[in-house]
Amino acid sequence: MDFPVYIQTAMRILKEHGAEGYAVGGCVRDTLLGRPVNDYDLAVNVPPQKTERCFAGYKVIETGLKHGTVTVVIDKHNVEITSFRIDGGYTDARRPDSVAFTPSLEQDLCRRDFTVNAMACGQNGDIIDLFGGKDDLQNRLIRCVGDPDARFKEDALRILRALRFAAALDFTIEEKTAAALRANAAALTKISAERKFAELKKLLAGVSAAPILTQYKDVICVCIPQLADLPEAEYTAAAHTAGNLRDALLSFAALMRPLGPQTAEEVCRALKTDNRFRNTAVFLIEEQHTVYATKGQARRALGAFGADRCRLLLRFRQALGMEADALNDVIADPGNLPAKIADLRVTGADIAALGFTGKEIADELNRLLIRAAEGDLPNEKDPLLQAAVNDIKI
Repeated sequence: MDFPVYIQTAMRILKEHGAEGYAVGGCVRDTLLGRPVNDYDLAVNVPPQKTERCFAGYKVIETGLKHGTVTVVIDKHNVEITSFRIDGGYTDARRPDSVAFTPSLEQDLCRRDFTVNAMACGQNGDIIDLFGGKDDLQNRLIRCVGDPDARFKEDALRILRALRFAAALDFTIEEKTAAALRANAAALTKISAERKFAELKKLLAGVSAAPILTQYKDVICVCIPQLADLPEAEYTAAAHTAGNLRDALLSFAALMRPLGPQTAEEVCRALKTDNRFRNTAVFLIEEQHTVYATKGQARRALGAFGADRCRLLLRFRQALGMEADALNDVIADPGNLPAKIADLRVTGADIAALGFTGKEIADELNRLLIRAAEGDLPNEKDPLLQAAVNDIKI
């Protein structure tokens, strides 16, 4: 396993101070899978205070000192270095009540969630695999380290992580692991909404989201109870559509579509999604059946909703098998015709100068926009003003 220069530097400095640093977790897994590695996490056989002393002269951030993690800035890269540790008991189904530091790599790795995440690699590049992670990668399996029931009782978020990894990597969840996650699914109610939503988003964007959503409906419904009321066939159809979109936002909207926009908004608020995600998902569900019969209507939609939302709406409608209409044409070639009042070559002041007052000004601008967007009226100041004068005569 080859490391970038800044990771080699971190390992070398640790070695020079009598410590051993290992790359662990996702970076090892993704390297073996031939996937790009975005983050390298290091584990080290000394307490965090010793780690800090090793990097005297470097910027060190005490990221999570009580859990043994410090972040060192090397060549403008943040490197998280966590001391080998043994977790104490879990009483909140999420985090250990206490941690104890250990010099043993094996003790550190055996507390991790899944075998494919419990491999390490030292400075020499050799992979340390104590729990069959390589074989599980080869067999495309998500399997817990040790007793799966114990792993999920320690941290219920691992239940969603198992589904997320299976969806993202196109893996199958090993039989005993699958049974244990189902048996412990109710504990997900103890996990914060933000944490659940973060995992669900990654799951929904996965290449194999459809089978995971379908096979593990009972687990998904613990996080989104409103889905439990859907008939099986309706849920399965929504899950298949959602799972094939490869986009968290579009997939979420497709899954929520049978519930309607109001319930979708309630779900978003319960999961504490960000405002943009919530508003866009609700917009997609509300606008899915709107027909844009003319290019003028489509251009006004473009002006009202923005190009990004309209493109998402097109993708959403295409995934639902809906026929193309004028919105498809306008998105492909918006042209120079106005899409919103601000695009008109006249202003409210121009219209007011003709004698329009109050709400009449906005109404007249909208009338002009409709005609100009349809191409019936040139978007030039003199023709627009003459049209407004004619509207006064009417």
